[in-house]
Amino acid sequence: MSTFKEKATAFLMSRIGKTAYVINTTAITHSLLQITLHLPEPINWRSCQHLKCETGKQTYRDYTIASWDEATRTAVLLIHAAHEGAGSNWAKQLQPEQSFFYAGPGGGFHQPAAADDLVCIGDASAIGHFVSLHKRRHPQQQFHTMILGGPLPATILDMPINTGASEQLTNWIQDLPLQETTFYVAGHIPLLIKTRKTIKELGWKQIKSAGFWE
Repeated sequence: MSTFKEKATAFLMSRIGKTAYVINTTAITHSLLQITLHLPEPINWRSCQHLKCETGKQTYRDYTIASWDEATRTAVLLIHAAHEGAGSNWAKQLQPEQSFFYAGPGGGFHQPAAADDLVCIGDASAIGHFVSLHKRRHPQQQFHTMILGGPLPATILDMPINTGASEQLTNWIQDLPLQETTFYVAGHIPLLIKTRKTIKELGWKQIKSAGFWE
C-alpha cells in the first residue's frame, strides 16, 4: 500500500515532473553504472545536486548529477547497483532511447570549499557526489578521494580514486600532504559516522557529511 509520502510525491511529480531520455549506459564495474541522459530542460547545475527519478509506480530515488554539459544538455549519473531494490533494479534495466520522469535538480548544499585540499571519503554510492565536487573545484585545489571497498578504476570521469578498507583510512589520511583542508564524507550512514569520528580523532574539524542510506 502506498504511503502518504509516496502519494504526495506522485502528485507533485504529476505537476512538475519532466522527461529524461537515456543516451547510453555503461557498466564501470559489475555494480557501478554510468547512465548518460539528455535533459531537454536546462538546469543551473551546482555540485551535489540530485534528480528525483521515478523508478517505478509511485517509487522514487534520488541520484546525484555527477556531471553536466550545458551545450548538449547531457547529464551523467553514477549509480551503485550492488543491492537489490527498486533503484538498483531500475538502473540495471535502463536502455538507450528509454525515457523516465524526474523532478529537480534539488539539493546542492555541498560545494567545493576554498581550502587548499579537498578530501572525499565514502563508499561506492558516493562516487557521483564526489565527482560533482571534483568537476566544480578550482584547478589549483588538491583533490583526494578514498572509496572504502572496491576494486574500482584509477579514475572515473577524470577524478582520481584510491580504494581501501576502513582499517587503512587513518594511515591514508596521515600520509596525505595536507594543508588547509575540508573533508567530504558521504554514503552509508553507519560508515559516515565512523569516518567522521576517525577524522576528528586526527585533529581535523572541517567536515561536511551526506548520508544516503542505512
